[in-house]
Amino acid sequence: MKYPPVKRPLFSEDPKRESFWIIFLLAVAAISALILVIAWPQTRSVEFIAALQQWRSGPVEFIFRVFTFIGDDEFFMVFFSILIWCVSKTLGFWGAFMLLSSATYSNLIKDITLLERPPIEGVVHPAGSWAFPSGHTLTAVTVWGYLAVRVKNKALWIWAFVAVIVIGFSRLILGYHFLGDVLGGLAFGIPFLLAFLWISALLAEKGLLEKFSVSILVVLSIAVPVFLAAVLPGADPPKILGYICGASFGYIIETNYLRSKVKAPLPKQLLKVLIGVAVLFAIIVGLGGLLPSAVTPLGFIRYGLGGLWVTFLAPTLFVRFGLAESER
Repeated sequence: MKYPPVKRPLFSEDPKRESFWIIFLLAVAAISALILVIAWPQTRSVEFIAALQQWRSGPVEFIFRVFTFIGDDEFFMVFFSILIWCVSKTLGFWGAFMLLSSATYSNLIKDITLLERPPIEGVVHPAGSWAFPSGHTLTAVTVWGYLAVRVKNKALWIWAFVAVIVIGFSRLILGYHFLGDVLGGLAFGIPFLLAFLWISALLAEKGLLEKFSVSILVVLSIAVPVFLAAVLPGADPPKILGYICGASFGYIIETNYLRSKVKAPLPKQLLKVLIGVAVLFAIIVGLGGLLPSAVTPLGFIRYGLGGLWVTFLAPTLFVRFGLAESER
């Protein structure tokens, strides 16, 4: 199935519906921001989050943990890898690019605000992880919103709305965030989504990326992430930007020279996923001792290798061993 690039109109061919959805999303972001401004102390109420802990039992907690996992990096790492290998390279790559760029944006805000997470008994928070905004909520808005616009499928639209609401609520139920953090995810995530969609549509309509040579794109794919990793604060940006660097470099080389096909018989698709995911986690987790994230350049390289594996090295291996065909 072909997934065309983002073009305007974004949400509907009907001008009235297009205007409605843009206004609706901006209104949600504006209302969330207004609540934060007017009732900031109330949105950071520990009592409210503590009261929600009664729901952390049995199947209800399991459901919320599943939805929280759907917002985790590990889930998206596997999800977008499968899209790139088995469904659509462009959809998978640009969806992953949206995830990684919005995660960088979220982490930048976290490192500026430095707000603590709820001190709830029995809830252990990751060391050095700040609360505002909720990264799970923000990436749910940006990633599932982007995919819904790109695929233009009613079921995916419904899923996007459900995912944003339930993932955001799961962060409250599980005691990982204040209400204000989730509202911050909406207030910052929706404008980022709309800006990303607008820029993507502009690039597609003007054909701007096609005007750059492969060599220039390769240089940019390396130089921009390296520069941003050097200047942005925090421990997470180097890892995220390393992944962007490796994935972007690999995607440019693969689509211009290897051009592997994603379609294959089901047994071959399953082998691609099993081999690809196993090696990906061997790189990201297994090389942690040799290339630790505590040493910024080494963490950048490790995650860069992970990104390069997904977009270029794995497809090359698949073609070499007959799991995928090449258009060359």
